[in-house]
Amino acid sequence: MAEERQIFNDGAYENMVTGLGFASMDKSANIRVAPYRPANLVALSSMKVQDGIASFIVDGFPEAALMKDIAIIGDNDGEALNLASRIGMFRAVKKAGSFLRLTGGAVVATEYDGDRAESLADEPPKGAKVKGYRVYSAGKVELRTEDFDGEYPRVFRVNLLGGRQVLLHPSRCTVFHGDELPDVLENSLAESFFGVSALYPVEQSLKELAAVSGAITNMAQETGTLLMRMSNLNLMLSKPDCGVNDIHKVMSLLKLTMNSMRAAFAGKDDGFDILSHNFQGLPEVWQKCMVQVAAKSRIPMSILFGQSATGLAQTNEGDTQAWCQSVDMWRNDCLYRPTCALLADLTRRNLGRELSEFEWGAVDEMTLKQTLEAKKLQADTLNTYYQMGAVAPEEVRRAVFENGHSWEVSVEG
Repeated sequence: MAEERQIFNDGAYENMVTGLGFASMDKSANIRVAPYRPANLVALSSMKVQDGIASFIVDGFPEAALMKDIAIIGDNDGEALNLASRIGMFRAVKKAGSFLRLTGGAVVATEYDGDRAESLADEPPKGAKVKGYRVYSAGKVELRTEDFDGEYPRVFRVNLLGGRQVLLHPSRCTVFHGDELPDVLENSLAESFFGVSALYPVEQSLKELAAVSGAITNMAQETGTLLMRMSNLNLMLSKPDCGVNDIHKVMSLLKLTMNSMRAAFAGKDDGFDILSHNFQGLPEVWQKCMVQVAAKSRIPMSILFGQSATGLAQTNEGDTQAWCQSVDMWRNDCLYRPTCALLADLTRRNLGRELSEFEWGAVDEMTLKQTLEAKKLQADTLNTYYQMGAVAPEEVRRAVFENGHSWEVSVEG
């Protein structure tokens, strides 16, 4: 006869508190990463609308990226820049940037002259001019496996208001991609094609920050709570009407007789205590939560919260520089190539010119004081070169001042 094996669970308390012996419950030796779940775009959108910090995480990058006008290479008369501004191309790019940070991606659908609802699934006529743009987030685009030809869909299915769906030809659509999803996690077709939301990794930290904020608010509101000890309370509660009216009368009388010094009359067996909370250490906890949000969003703390990480009254020059570098890298990675494609299509159709390359505008500009200090430093450097005989005054005048101020100085050999 086979030996019967019996499992004894004699450590109920131990298992409940520490989870020892159960891999799924062990809180020390078997802590593991949870399986990846695609982002809930509705929840993230609600957070973006209701939380100012989440809104800045989503909109801050595209707003800073397009704060200054771009410089289109070859557009000497500014005609292409004016056309792109007038027709709404930059507004569409900015909206697409916000959508890709929120939902992981966006589609900018170009509208052409003569378009009709039934013709949007077809390639636009070659001679048709661009008349505008519509921007759809990744959450509005329905992707199906059968629509893909290789790694690009043959058609984009966009869900509109009222439950209607419109089919868009790929040549009409310019795709903006967010952060790339690792290929081992390709369990979501939309995230695999578009990308991952930039707000998703910060979601939990924002919730923890809100929880700490709410706890501190509740503590502040509950500080000074008056605790009353009434004699014969049990006798009052044993009355047919539960003695509620009598208790209310006693409390009202006590509040009425209480003066501004918070003194009150009390019976022999009555007592009063004012409850309060200890706020020591709360600023440090609050700041650690802010640091966590800043670290996960990759936005310097002084830019995101207006306060340095150390809490000292110091300048945020380093944070500003780091922020400008992050914005510059982000717009080059996520916005540059799609914007080039939109610009090339617009100038070719509406102006008959091939203009696609451009340079971004400055993310940050120096103040007047910073500009004067930089020019003073430049003048001292040039004077040193002049004393060495490396440059002549005419060369400095021609390079630096002839066509407006320049930071670059070069001489002919």
